[in-house]
Amino acid sequence: MQVSVKPIAGDEADHLLVQSDRYMAALYPAESNHLVSSASLRGRHALFLGAFTDQGTRSATANTCIGCVAARFYQAPGYAEIKRLFVDEGYRGHSIARTLMVAIEEGIVAEGINCARLEMGIYQPEATALYQSMGYRVIAPFGDYQLDPLSQFLEKKGLSIDD
Repeated sequence: MQVSVKPIAGDEADHLLVQSDRYMAALYPAESNHLVSSASLRGRHALFLGAFTDQGTRSATANTCIGCVAARFYQAPGYAEIKRLFVDEGYRGHSIARTLMVAIEEGIVAEGINCARLEMGIYQPEATALYQSMGYRVIAPFGDYQLDPLSQFLEKKGLSIDD
């Protein structure tokens, strides 16, 4: 399967965010969900990437966005926050999430930032395994986040293009 990663310019990933919202609502109460809109991820100080395939299947047509990830840049404190990593269920198991994470880390480095952080729920073992395999480690809450027994906070320092 051929997958290309490119910036999200419009609403091409909105269907994935709707799926992600439903998935998160099924796992966590509203106060433990820290979801952000597509528009905010396409704004200034952010990068929103999509994984696209030209391979039509029953769940995708030509040049469909099948996965997404974003980063918000916080230059002053020196980190980027990764948001909204999600891959369409029909395309999981093909390393698309890892491909998206490598691409977003490259985008973070291109902004002159070498530290990535994220908040995620505790009931997503596949995501936890992915992040840990990529060098993310548990940290205390950061930014505006508060301690939440349903959240975990992760960080990867020393990002470089070679990661």
